[in-house]
Amino acid sequence: MKHNGLRARMTSLLAIFSLITSLAHAQAIDEPLGGKPPAGMKSSIKDYDYQLKYMRAFEVANWAMPAVGIYGFKRATEAVGGGENTILAWSKVASAKAELLTANNVTPYILAMTNLKKGPVVVDVPAKSDKALLYGQIVDHWQYAIADVGPIGVDKGKGGKYLLLPPDYQGKKPKGYYIL
Repeated sequence: MKHNGLRARMTSLLAIFSLITSLAHAQAIDEPLGGKPPAGMKSSIKDYDYQLKYMRAFEVANWAMPAVGIYGFKRATEAVGGGENTILAWSKVASAKAELLTANNVTPYILAMTNLKKGPVVVDVPAKSDKALLYGQIVDHWQYAIADVGPIGVDKGKGGKYLLLPPDYQGKKPKGYYIL
């Protein structure tokens, strides 16, 4: 028994010693700053600057896609005579002819563009019925969900009035609304 305890202690000490000595011999590695190799180093990629710009172009496109998609919805609303606070309900699902960047071909869209700089906006969501129900979201221009509506939202399918307030709104907030 004493022998096993001594062996366990010696093994632990040897492991600790190995770890310490391996850390002591670790070499410092120059980390690239700003996405480029350190000055004086030869790049392993001949067209590094081009490759970096190429990657950044894809990053910008991915970053901007949600806002460009909403802009497409706005243009589509205006093209049929709609504008701010006009509700546009599509009778069919989207197709390629719609020229919308992020629309899918299984969702019938209901769109409304608002401008909260002009003041609060009320969105009246109908309650679900035996014939219809509405699943949806209120999103910003980056397609970031502000609120879910319908059975998955705070109204739980019972409908209700959603009050959209401008940033830094200081006015009264009436009762009976879902305030966003």
